[in-house]
Amino acid sequence: MTTVQTLNNISQQINIYLGTIMFIFGLIGCLWNILIFRHYSLRLSSCCVYMSIGSLASLIQIIFGLLFRILDKGFQLDWTSTNIGWCKMRNYITQCASLTALSCFVWATIDRFFSTCRQIKWRSFNSVHIAKEVCLLTIIIWMLTAIPTLIYTKPIKPEQFCGSSSFIWSMISIYFFNLFCYGIFPWLFMSIFGILTLKHLRQTHRQRINPLRLTILTRMANIDHQLTSMLFLQIIISIISSLPYCIQNIYDNLTSTIIKNEYRRAQENLFLQIARLTFYFNYISMFYVNYLSSPIFRHVSKKVLINLFKNKDDVSRDITIINHQISEIQIQGKHIKMSTIQTPYIISRL
Repeated sequence: MTTVQTLNNISQQINIYLGTIMFIFGLIGCLWNILIFRHYSLRLSSCCVYMSIGSLASLIQIIFGLLFRILDKGFQLDWTSTNIGWCKMRNYITQCASLTALSCFVWATIDRFFSTCRQIKWRSFNSVHIAKEVCLLTIIIWMLTAIPTLIYTKPIKPEQFCGSSSFIWSMISIYFFNLFCYGIFPWLFMSIFGILTLKHLRQTHRQRINPLRLTILTRMANIDHQLTSMLFLQIIISIISSLPYCIQNIYDNLTSTIIKNEYRRAQENLFLQIARLTFYFNYISMFYVNYLSSPIFRHVSKKVLINLFKNKDDVSRDITIINHQISEIQIQGKHIKMSTIQTPYIISRL
């Protein structure tokens, strides 16, 4: 076997084995993330709204992007090169899903920045309602932005690959989306707002003006602190995952006019496969980063896993017990209120 064939074989095996392992762990992590961020103890956090939508978009990206990449580059089953409809839809869905996921990670970092601001006008942006509107607007914007992908993307012959038939849109995709939106912008904004958040945390302890009990305030502050720690680790993973992808895109554009032999093309193809697979760590690593960095996240994930394997009768029994306890507490509270009311004095007639 020649060196060129060896390099091509390594590229194929990397997609099969490493890609399959990443797909399995990514699928489990994204599904588990969605269940956890829908838990009652986390759903009232605006940061968790961004993470929940980001996990859903990551799940779509893993299925339509990574899975079919394994079939294409690993098992040589490329349906996009022959089916124009699938070629358009796969590229459109993966572009929308990947950009939405990365945007939600950026919004989550900005949300943590707002939550640590001392000014109330900035902290007002730290709300679930605003988070839902921002996520909806983000999805709409990226869906509209990716419409040219539906128009210009099609199977290219005789090369037999799915690509853009428009030179202008190809340049926009290479320099704006691939280089900046997928690579530089996400980790740049996440790094900037992450550093500002860390600066706020060092300067002052955030105080909430809220008529809640001290235990609830302490719990909410603990959740906010651990969400911030989770995001800092996610920023590091994003930078590590995006750097090879950005380097590969820059190198490919700088050497696009150079005549290359088969050995050099095989080397570049191997680096390309490694860079593309590394980039998927952005969408795969969130659950595992959160699990390692947050005790609350580990506790909630275990509760979610236990509830998945519980019978419906057990769950309904737990709900009945909780409701019964709540009703007893309410009755006791009423008795306490009645006992604290002073009895009126009886004035006797002389």
